[in-house]
Amino acid sequence: MHPYPRLPRLGSMFFATIAIATLASFTPAWAADVTVTISNFAFTPEAVTIAVGDTVTFKNGDDTIHSVQADSGSFHSQALDSGDEFSFKFTTAGIFSYHCGLHPFMQGKIIVK
Repeated sequence: MHPYPRLPRLGSMFFATIAIATLASFTPAWAADVTVTISNFAFTPEAVTIAVGDTVTFKNGDDTIHSVQADSGSFHSQALDSGDEFSFKFTTAGIFSYHCGLHPFMQGKIIVK
Protein backbone atom coordinates (compact mmCIF):
# COMPACT_ATOMS: atom_id res chain seq x y z
CA MET A 1 0.00 0.00 0.00
CA HIS A 2 1.19 3.50 -0.82
CA PRO A 3 2.23 5.48 2.31
CA TYR A 4 0.28 8.54 1.11
CA PRO A 5 -2.83 7.15 -0.60
CA ARG A 6 -4.32 10.60 -1.25
CA LEU A 7 -1.31 12.02 -3.15
CA PRO A 8 -2.06 10.32 -6.46
CA ARG A 9 -5.60 11.69 -6.37
CA LEU A 10 -4.40 15.19 -5.49
CA GLY A 11 -1.75 14.94 -8.18
CA SER A 12 -4.34 13.93 -10.75
CA MET A 13 -6.58 16.82 -9.78
CA PHE A 14 -3.62 19.21 -9.96
CA PHE A 15 -2.64 18.07 -13.45
CA ALA A 16 -6.28 18.09 -14.60
CA THR A 17 -6.56 21.71 -13.42
CA ILE A 18 -3.36 22.62 -15.27
CA ALA A 19 -4.62 20.86 -18.42
CA ILE A 20 -7.96 22.67 -18.31
CA ALA A 21 -6.27 26.04 -17.75
CA THR A 22 -3.90 25.35 -20.64
CA LEU A 23 -6.69 24.31 -23.00
CA ALA A 24 -8.70 27.42 -22.10
CA SER A 25 -5.90 29.63 -23.42
CA PHE A 26 -4.93 27.34 -26.31
CA THR A 27 -4.88 28.76 -29.82
CA PRO A 28 -5.08 26.00 -32.40
CA ALA A 29 -1.99 25.61 -34.58
CA TRP A 30 -4.08 26.19 -37.67
CA ALA A 31 -5.43 29.54 -36.45
CA ALA A 32 -3.37 32.35 -37.84
CA ASP A 33 -3.04 36.05 -37.73
CA VAL A 34 -1.61 37.24 -41.02
CA THR A 35 -0.27 40.72 -41.70
CA VAL A 36 -0.47 42.39 -45.09
CA THR A 37 1.77 45.41 -45.33
CA ILE A 38 0.91 48.43 -47.45
CA SER A 39 4.17 49.78 -48.82
CA ASN A 40 5.27 51.56 -51.99
CA PHE A 41 1.64 51.68 -53.18
CA ALA A 42 1.27 47.88 -53.03
CA PHE A 43 -0.15 45.17 -50.74
CA THR A 44 2.54 42.71 -49.64
CA PRO A 45 1.99 39.84 -49.97
CA GLU A 46 -0.46 40.43 -52.78
CA ALA A 47 -2.23 37.09 -52.21
CA VAL A 48 -2.71 35.28 -48.90
CA THR A 49 -4.23 31.86 -48.19
CA ILE A 50 -5.78 31.41 -44.75
CA ALA A 51 -8.31 29.19 -42.97
CA VAL A 52 -11.85 30.12 -41.95
CA GLY A 53 -11.62 31.96 -38.64
CA ASP A 54 -8.23 33.54 -39.32
CA THR A 55 -7.67 37.27 -39.03
CA VAL A 56 -5.82 39.44 -41.53
CA THR A 57 -4.33 42.72 -40.36
CA PHE A 58 -3.52 45.36 -42.95
CA LYS A 59 -0.77 47.73 -41.78
CA ASN A 60 -0.02 50.96 -43.63
CA GLY A 61 3.73 51.37 -43.95
CA ASP A 62 3.50 54.17 -46.51
CA ASP A 63 3.65 57.91 -45.85
CA THR A 64 0.40 58.17 -47.85
CA ILE A 65 -3.16 57.50 -46.65
CA HIS A 66 -4.64 54.26 -47.96
CA SER A 67 -7.77 52.19 -47.34
CA VAL A 68 -8.71 48.54 -47.78
CA GLN A 69 -11.99 47.66 -49.51
CA ALA A 70 -13.31 44.27 -50.56
CA ASP A 71 -14.50 44.29 -54.15
CA SER A 72 -17.67 42.56 -52.89
CA GLY A 73 -18.21 45.14 -50.14
CA SER A 74 -17.88 42.48 -47.42
CA PHE A 75 -15.27 44.52 -45.53
CA HIS A 76 -13.67 47.95 -45.66
CA SER A 77 -11.42 50.09 -43.53
CA GLN A 78 -11.44 53.73 -42.69
CA ALA A 79 -8.64 55.85 -44.12
CA LEU A 80 -5.37 54.42 -42.78
CA ASP A 81 -2.66 56.95 -42.07
CA SER A 82 0.98 55.90 -41.83
CA GLY A 83 1.33 53.24 -39.11
CA ASP A 84 -2.44 52.62 -38.83
CA GLU A 85 -3.87 49.10 -38.94
CA PHE A 86 -7.15 47.47 -39.91
CA SER A 87 -8.02 43.87 -39.00
CA PHE A 88 -10.74 41.62 -40.34
CA LYS A 89 -11.67 38.09 -39.26
CA PHE A 90 -12.74 35.87 -42.16
CA THR A 91 -15.61 33.63 -41.07
CA THR A 92 -16.56 32.12 -44.44
CA ALA A 93 -14.61 30.36 -47.16
CA GLY A 94 -14.10 32.03 -50.51
CA ILE A 95 -11.88 34.32 -52.51
CA PHE A 96 -11.95 37.93 -51.37
CA SER A 97 -10.42 40.36 -53.83
CA TYR A 98 -9.74 43.82 -52.45
CA HIS A 99 -8.23 47.15 -53.42
CA CYS A 100 -7.26 50.52 -51.99
CA GLY A 101 -10.26 52.83 -52.13
CA LEU A 102 -7.99 55.81 -52.83
CA HIS A 103 -5.66 54.08 -55.30
CA PRO A 104 -7.71 51.41 -57.16
CA PHE A 105 -4.65 50.09 -59.00
CA MET A 106 -3.50 48.66 -55.65
CA GLN A 107 -5.07 45.20 -55.48
CA GLY A 108 -4.82 42.02 -53.45
CA LYS A 109 -6.57 38.74 -52.71
CA ILE A 110 -7.42 36.73 -49.61
CA ILE A 111 -8.14 33.05 -50.23
CA VAL A 112 -10.05 31.50 -47.34
CA LYS A 113 -10.25 27.70 -47.21
